[in-house]
This record gives sequence, structure tokens and C-alpha cells, in this order.
Amino acid sequence: MRRIVRRSIAAIEVSRLSIAFGAVANVWLMTLLARADDRLAHAPVATAPLWEVLGAGALVAVGFLAFGAALNDFLDAKHDRAFAPERPLPTGALPARRAVQLAAVSLCIGVLGAVAFGTIAAVTAIALTALVLVYDAFAKHVPALGIVLAGLTTALCMLVPSVEATTLLPIWLAMSQTMGVGALAYIMGDKRPALTRRAVVAGAIGWAFWSAVLVWLELARNNGGLFEPWRASAALAIPAVTVAVGGALGAWKLGVWRLLSTRGGEGRRGAARGPRAGERVLRYGSLWKSLVAAAWLLAAGMPVAAAWIAGIAVAIFVLVALVREAGPQLAEPVGWRS
Repeated sequence: MRRIVRRSIAAIEVSRLSIAFGAVANVWLMTLLARADDRLAHAPVATAPLWEVLGAGALVAVGFLAFGAALNDFLDAKHDRAFAPERPLPTGALPARRAVQLAAVSLCIGVLGAVAFGTIAAVTAIALTALVLVYDAFAKHVPALGIVLAGLTTALCMLVPSVEATTLLPIWLAMSQTMGVGALAYIMGDKRPALTRRAVVAGAIGWAFWSAVLVWLELARNNGGLFEPWRASAALAIPAVTVAVGGALGAWKLGVWRLLSTRGGEGRRGAARGPRAGERVLRYGSLWKSLVAAAWLLAAGMPVAAAWIAGIAVAIFVLVALVREAGPQLAEPVGWRS
């Protein structure tokens, strides 16, 4: 029993399921917005039952996230033995072959979810698979390229439910969030090679290029309109305020400014960089993305859906925090001795 618990916790860590709901919330956001768009009434995302498209969207988000994460840990096993020995593969908590199996099963799950949205969605899923492979194979070792590709995977994943989506502003914001959170996690995780100023500039250029592409698509699909379906500026203020408040609270909670002011090792008040610090950034980033997705739905006049997504996100965040505290005790329970 102890071995099963230890392996299960390791599999969850390798597949990054603790941060998966951020991706799920973004896919659900685009699914619900597409169903509310009369111009997409003929699309599979609108004609299939709601429970079916939400389930398929969750499979897409979780499947591709777990695929990329498990493959990443397998390819980086040798590197992690030297620089992150507490990871599941270096410690032996999960054999390397299990990581490969987990990646393969996760990919199948993601593609299966995409098939429910039609042929174009399946082709998009294949492109998403290629993007993940490129990222894991070499792009992650080139910070500027890796961060941009991470943002593109978020954008492509959100497009899977409806490639013809006319509402692209949430995709742009989610892509930008992924790049920003990814860059911060890279810095605070003390990853190598270091993120230099040149890499930051190159990443900013990549972000600007893909932002321009999304804006062009938005204009082309809405006859020159940029803020569909948020015609009222007050509605757009809801996600804007959520982004600002969430970012500020996250920076305060993580001690970003304090950590970034140190060059590594112990900072003031015991703060430190390292793999765990990077993972903490990703956890808070996942919650932030979920709440922003809920804010978009609230702005679009879907308060019930917004409440559900926000509630699920907070519940998962609390559950993950409890599991992280209780996990070591579950895997290695305290023994009594007389």
C-alpha cells in the first residue's frame, strides 16, 4: 500500500496534474464562448451536449499538459539527477519507463478529446503534439524560444475546441500569462542557461509577433471588431482587474521582488530560489489563469459558469496544498516504537 501511494504521488508530480486545472479552465472558457456565438452554431462544439464538450475539453487540456510534462521529466532525468535530485525519477519514486508510459497514455487521451471536436480540431491537436515535441526536445534549453513556444502551446490548446473561434482576446491574454509565468518560474527555479537580457528581448519580439497574428485574426473574423463580444468597456474591466489584482497578490505571496533581487541561494527572510520555488510559481500561476478565465465568463454574461470555474480552481488549489503537506506522511507514515 505504501508503495502504491508513493508511486501515485510521484505520477501526479511528473504529470503536473496539480497545475492542470489552469489549462482546463482556459479550454472550457473557449468552449463556452464558442457555444454562445451564433456564427458557430454549426460547429461540433455547439451541436454536441454540454457535458460531452466539457469532458472532451478537459481531456485535451490534461492530456497534452501531462504528455509534455512526463516527456520532459524523462528526457531530463540525467540532468535532474545532478540539479534536481528530489524529483520523482532521480529518487526512484517513479521508474523512467513509467514516465514514458504516462506520456504515451496522456497523448492518446489528449488526441481522443480533440477528435470529439471534429477533423480540424484533430489536425490542430497534431500540430500541438509537434509543438510539444519541439519544446521538450531542444527549445526548453533556449530560454527565449522555449518561453515563446510554451505560450503558443497554450494558444493552440485553447483553439482545439473551435479553431474557427471569433473571440481571440482571451487566448492572447492566456498566452501572455503563460509566457510571463514561465519566465518567472525559469528565473526563480534557477534554471540553466540563465535568462539573459538578450533572451528577454528575443522573447518579447516573439510575443509581439504572435500577439500581432492574434489581433489580425480577431479583426479578420469580426469585420474589423477587436472586442467581441465585450462591447462595453465596463465588462472588459472585470478580467483586467482580475489580472492586475491576481498578479499583485501572487507577487506579494511569492516574494517575487525579494527573490529577484538576490542572485541565488538564501535571500532575506529565508527565501530561496530553486526547483521548488519554480514549481510554486506554476501553482499560483495555474490558480491565476483559472480565476482570469472565470472573469472572462463573468464579463460575457455567464455568472454561473464563472462561479463554477472559480470554485473548482480554489478547491483544487487548497486540496493540492493539503496533499503537499500530507504527502510525505502518506508515503512514509510515522512508525511507533516502544
